[in-house]
Amino acid sequence: MSGIMKVFFDRITDLLSIEKELGRKLRGKSMAAISVSLGGNLGEHFWLPFSESANYLGMNYLGHIHTLEDEDEKDNLKEFYTRISNAYLTK
Repeated sequence: MSGIMKVFFDRITDLLSIEKELGRKLRGKSMAAISVSLGGNLGEHFWLPFSESANYLGMNYLGHIHTLEDEDEKDNLKEFYTRISNAYLTK
């Protein structure tokens, strides 16, 4: 995870101790992660901070996808979007 993304997650999780009322509003919300790069699979450990942060915040983690900067990847993104949209709408 990039340094900027790490700081973002640190500030979000700080809400539970600094701005408790605002932080509690995240509970029950849904989150998914999408990454794009020129490289291949990032491995499952890359996604751990995303899923664990969602868990810590009481959020529903819908999953993740890594895709390449490639026209052929559009179908994978559409499929992921459909899956998480369906999961969110049936909740």
